[in-house]
Amino acid sequence: MSSRANSTSESVVANTPARTESSLPSRILIVVGLAIGAVLGFGGNFIHVGPAQNVVYTISSLGIIMGSALLAAWFARQGRDTVAVGFALLALAEGILLSGLFLSASTPTDHGAYASFAAGVALYALALLLASIPPAFPLWTRIAGALAAMPFAAYALLSLLGRSPAPGGPLASIGYVLLILAIVGWMIAVLRAAPLSQR
Repeated sequence: MSSRANSTSESVVANTPARTESSLPSRILIVVGLAIGAVLGFGGNFIHVGPAQNVVYTISSLGIIMGSALLAAWFARQGRDTVAVGFALLALAEGILLSGLFLSASTPTDHGAYASFAAGVALYALALLLASIPPAFPLWTRIAGALAAMPFAAYALLSLLGRSPAPGGPLASIGYVLLILAIVGWMIAVLRAAPLSQR
């Protein structure tokens, strides 16, 4: 009886189609989170340094974390583990950057915020490579993501060598411009992904 029940349950599982696409609400959350992260992250550069800028950057980071975490779950359901890990690490990297932002806001003279930024962008580099190398997105999106990893990796390396480049310097700025380009590609790909019921 037990073996018959087990075989029946295994048959049901085997015949149940895997959910390889996110539902529409989930895809909307992904796009909204990434859009908030990109727009506020870029727009925050034009706000005077202070509490207002910190709030904008915080909301930006939370958007990236939400969008990246949902993308990680989406690709995990598709069985694309490498890309899923890439987006999970991207969410983790953004969390590290967010902690550095709070540290900088609470103790502006503490150089620990610079160390948090360097650690965060080092993880950015790894995350972007993992998310970009497999053929999960259009080629131009993958190229933008892979190229974005390069200046972030260079920034982290210089920090380890004691050079301590400025977070607003050219390396980080180039990395973020390329990251925003990759984010646009991610959003387009998510919006174009039709649910299985529409295929």
